[in-house]
Amino acid sequence: MNIPQIHLTIQDNVHKKKLLPKKKVLAWLNYFLKKTSSITVRIVMPAESQQLNSDFRKINAPTNVLSFLIENKPLVGDIILCHEIIKQEALEQKKRLEDHYAHLIIHGCLHLLGYDHELNTDAVKMEAMEIKILKKIGIPNPYLVKN
Repeated sequence: MNIPQIHLTIQDNVHKKKLLPKKKVLAWLNYFLKKTSSITVRIVMPAESQQLNSDFRKINAPTNVLSFLIENKPLVGDIILCHEIIKQEALEQKKRLEDHYAHLIIHGCLHLLGYDHELNTDAVKMEAMEIKILKKIGIPNPYLVKN
Protein backbone atom coordinates (compact mmCIF):
# COMPACT_ATOMS: atom_id res chain seq x y z
CA MET A 1 0.00 0.00 0.00
CA ASN A 2 1.34 3.42 -0.97
CA ILE A 3 1.03 5.98 1.83
CA PRO A 4 0.76 9.54 0.48
CA GLN A 5 3.58 11.81 1.54
CA ILE A 6 3.16 15.53 2.12
CA HIS A 7 6.26 17.62 1.61
CA LEU A 8 5.66 21.00 3.23
CA THR A 9 7.79 24.12 3.05
CA ILE A 10 6.89 27.18 5.11
CA GLN A 11 8.40 30.50 4.06
CA ASP A 12 7.71 33.26 6.57
CA ASN A 13 8.98 36.61 5.33
CA VAL A 14 7.16 38.55 8.04
CA HIS A 15 8.18 37.14 11.42
CA LYS A 16 11.62 36.67 12.96
CA LYS A 17 10.25 33.78 15.01
CA LYS A 18 8.27 31.54 12.71
CA LEU A 19 4.53 31.89 13.30
CA LEU A 20 3.38 28.50 12.00
CA PRO A 21 5.07 25.33 13.25
CA LYS A 22 5.56 22.94 10.35
CA LYS A 23 4.43 19.98 12.46
CA LYS A 24 1.09 21.67 13.21
CA VAL A 25 0.42 22.63 9.58
CA LEU A 26 1.24 19.07 8.47
CA ALA A 27 -1.23 17.77 11.05
CA TRP A 28 -3.95 20.04 9.63
CA LEU A 29 -3.23 18.88 6.07
CA ASN A 30 -3.11 15.20 7.05
CA TYR A 31 -6.77 15.36 8.11
CA PHE A 32 -7.89 15.58 4.50
CA LEU A 33 -5.02 15.61 1.99
CA LYS A 34 -4.79 12.01 0.85
CA LYS A 35 -2.47 12.32 -2.13
CA THR A 36 1.27 12.75 -2.43
CA SER A 37 1.86 16.48 -2.33
CA SER A 38 4.46 19.19 -2.26
CA ILE A 39 3.06 22.40 -0.83
CA THR A 40 4.74 25.69 -0.05
CA VAL A 41 3.01 27.98 2.42
CA ARG A 42 4.36 31.51 2.17
CA ILE A 43 3.52 34.29 4.65
CA VAL A 44 3.87 37.71 3.06
CA MET A 45 3.28 41.41 3.57
CA PRO A 46 0.39 43.23 1.83
CA ALA A 47 2.60 44.62 -0.99
CA GLU A 48 3.56 41.11 -2.18
CA SER A 49 -0.01 39.85 -1.82
CA GLN A 50 -1.27 42.83 -3.83
CA GLN A 51 1.31 42.30 -6.56
CA LEU A 52 0.45 38.61 -6.92
CA ASN A 53 -3.28 39.33 -6.82
CA SER A 54 -2.84 42.00 -9.50
CA ASP A 55 -0.62 39.86 -11.71
CA PHE A 56 -2.68 36.68 -11.56
CA ARG A 57 -6.25 37.75 -10.74
CA LYS A 58 -6.24 41.31 -12.11
CA ILE A 59 -7.37 42.61 -8.69
CA ASN A 60 -5.19 45.48 -7.51
CA ALA A 61 -5.53 44.85 -3.76
CA PRO A 62 -3.97 42.51 -1.21
CA THR A 63 -6.00 39.48 -0.16
CA ASN A 64 -5.88 37.01 2.72
CA VAL A 65 -5.05 33.88 0.71
CA LEU A 66 -4.00 32.97 -2.82
CA SER A 67 -3.45 29.48 -4.21
CA PHE A 68 -1.37 28.49 -7.20
CA LEU A 69 -1.59 24.96 -8.58
CA ILE A 70 1.68 24.07 -10.28
CA GLU A 71 1.06 20.39 -10.99
CA ASN A 72 -1.78 17.99 -10.26
CA LYS A 73 -0.04 14.56 -10.16
CA PRO A 74 1.61 14.68 -7.74
CA LEU A 75 -0.09 17.70 -6.25
CA VAL A 76 2.33 20.64 -6.25
CA GLY A 77 1.21 24.11 -5.27
CA ASP A 78 1.76 27.31 -3.37
CA ILE A 79 -0.48 28.94 -0.78
CA ILE A 80 0.24 32.62 -0.17
CA LEU A 81 -1.02 34.13 3.10
CA CYS A 82 -1.03 37.86 3.90
CA HIS A 83 -0.34 38.13 7.62
CA GLU A 84 -1.63 41.68 8.14
CA ILE A 85 -4.99 40.92 6.54
CA ILE A 86 -5.35 37.60 8.37
CA LYS A 87 -4.49 39.23 11.70
CA GLN A 88 -7.04 42.02 11.11
CA GLU A 89 -9.75 39.55 10.06
CA ALA A 90 -9.13 37.39 13.13
CA LEU A 91 -9.53 40.45 15.37
CA GLU A 92 -12.67 41.64 13.60
CA GLN A 93 -14.22 38.15 13.57
CA LYS A 94 -13.14 37.41 17.16
CA LYS A 95 -11.23 34.30 16.12
CA ARG A 96 -7.95 32.93 17.40
CA LEU A 97 -5.20 33.87 14.94
CA GLU A 98 -4.03 30.25 14.68
CA ASP A 99 -7.58 29.06 13.96
CA HIS A 100 -7.93 31.61 11.19
CA TYR A 101 -4.60 30.54 9.69
CA ALA A 102 -5.72 26.89 9.82
CA HIS A 103 -8.94 27.80 8.03
CA LEU A 104 -7.18 29.74 5.29
CA ILE A 105 -4.51 27.07 4.74
CA ILE A 106 -7.27 24.47 4.39
CA HIS A 107 -9.21 26.84 2.12
CA GLY A 108 -6.11 27.38 -0.04
CA CYS A 109 -5.36 23.68 -0.21
CA LEU A 110 -8.93 22.89 -1.24
CA HIS A 111 -8.43 25.31 -4.14
CA LEU A 112 -5.35 23.30 -5.11
CA LEU A 113 -7.55 20.19 -5.08
CA GLY A 114 -10.00 21.82 -7.48
CA TYR A 115 -12.61 23.28 -5.15
CA ASP A 116 -13.93 26.71 -6.04
CA HIS A 117 -16.46 29.24 -4.79
CA GLU A 118 -17.26 31.28 -7.88
CA LEU A 119 -20.79 29.84 -8.09
CA ASN A 120 -23.03 29.68 -5.02
CA THR A 121 -23.48 25.90 -5.31
CA ASP A 122 -19.70 25.41 -5.42
CA ALA A 123 -19.22 27.81 -2.49
CA VAL A 124 -21.69 25.80 -0.38
CA LYS A 125 -19.77 22.57 -1.12
CA MET A 126 -16.40 24.15 -0.39
CA GLU A 127 -17.57 25.76 2.86
CA ALA A 128 -19.12 22.46 4.00
CA MET A 129 -15.81 20.70 3.39
CA GLU A 130 -13.91 23.41 5.31
CA ILE A 131 -16.33 23.18 8.25
CA LYS A 132 -16.02 19.37 8.32
CA ILE A 133 -12.20 19.44 8.29
CA LEU A 134 -11.98 22.22 10.88
CA LYS A 135 -14.37 20.35 13.18
CA LYS A 136 -12.03 17.31 13.07
CA ILE A 137 -9.19 19.62 14.15
CA GLY A 138 -11.29 21.12 16.95
CA ILE A 139 -11.87 24.52 15.34
CA PRO A 140 -15.42 25.93 15.32
CA ASN A 141 -17.33 26.79 12.16
CA PRO A 142 -15.54 29.88 10.79
CA TYR A 143 -18.68 31.08 9.03
CA LEU A 144 -20.65 31.63 12.21
CA VAL A 145 -20.57 35.31 13.19
CA LYS A 146 -19.54 36.07 16.76
CA ASN A 147 -20.95 39.10 18.53
